[in-house]
Amino acid sequence: MRITHRQLEAFIQFMETGTVTAAADRMLVTQPAMSKMLAGLEIDLKLALFQREKRRLIPTDEARLLYNEVRRLFASLSDVERFADDLRTFRTGELRIISSSTLGLTLVADALSDFCKENPEVDVLMDMSSNVGPDVLAANADIGFSVTQFQHPSLKIEPLFHVSSVCVVHKDHPLAARQRLGPKDLEGEEFISFTRNTRMRHITDGVFEQYRVARKMRIEVFASAEANALVSRGVGVAIVEPLGVRQNFWPDIVAIPFDPPIEFTFSAFRPRDRIASPLTNRYMEILQRYVRQMRTGESHLPHWMEVRLPGEARPATG
Repeated sequence: MRITHRQLEAFIQFMETGTVTAAADRMLVTQPAMSKMLAGLEIDLKLALFQREKRRLIPTDEARLLYNEVRRLFASLSDVERFADDLRTFRTGELRIISSSTLGLTLVADALSDFCKENPEVDVLMDMSSNVGPDVLAANADIGFSVTQFQHPSLKIEPLFHVSSVCVVHKDHPLAARQRLGPKDLEGEEFISFTRNTRMRHITDGVFEQYRVARKMRIEVFASAEANALVSRGVGVAIVEPLGVRQNFWPDIVAIPFDPPIEFTFSAFRPRDRIASPLTNRYMEILQRYVRQMRTGESHLPHWMEVRLPGEARPATG
């Protein structure tokens, strides 16, 4: 049994018009072609759908029951077509984002605000995580954002931008009035570090070891947001990425450029074996616009914030 969409359409048109001629006119086919499709449907279904009286077709009870079922199926197909159209035009769908707190509370949220205004019918799930790479691998998100470097063959990692670190101190700290700080300025200071065995912890410790500077090391945090929260309460100093400081979430801290520069790289994480949805691509377009505005100065960066796009040379240091 191999019935076709065309046969069922012909059957519906006949049942609704009552004659082969009117049904043929609706489908823009000849009367013999319409009669052939209806006869073929009877053969394929092995059902007597019509009684033939004086060259007229009279639907049987089976035909009337079949008509109700076919109409229901065609309505479902129309629903599928409308849903597909909604997906194409962003009138429905779901976008799942997972992000580190630093990006989630700043650029990711900025771009998501624009995205939601532009696509009011799209459902959005946004989550904060300290394990963005593994969460994207586990298919918990369409895209993830983090400063943490996580390599895996099933992940596509796209660097978004680089930022130079800043040293954050409480506004009442003796170093708060300085224009720049270096390792020796932090000799003996209570220093808030990133957790052990992280890339940024190794890089930061390497700088202080190179300059043979000792710090008081008893507080560890996972991300810059936690470090900023502690510094704002007068607990220690830290070297962090500047995004959160720029947002002024913690008004009692002061950001000061640090030499030699320690660079943070923010990246997008996507599953390598899954084609990005149009919603994901549209969100990325908005996010990258924010990144470009930040790089060109359109978003009014503070003097202590230095941004570099992938492929750009690092600025020369004195």
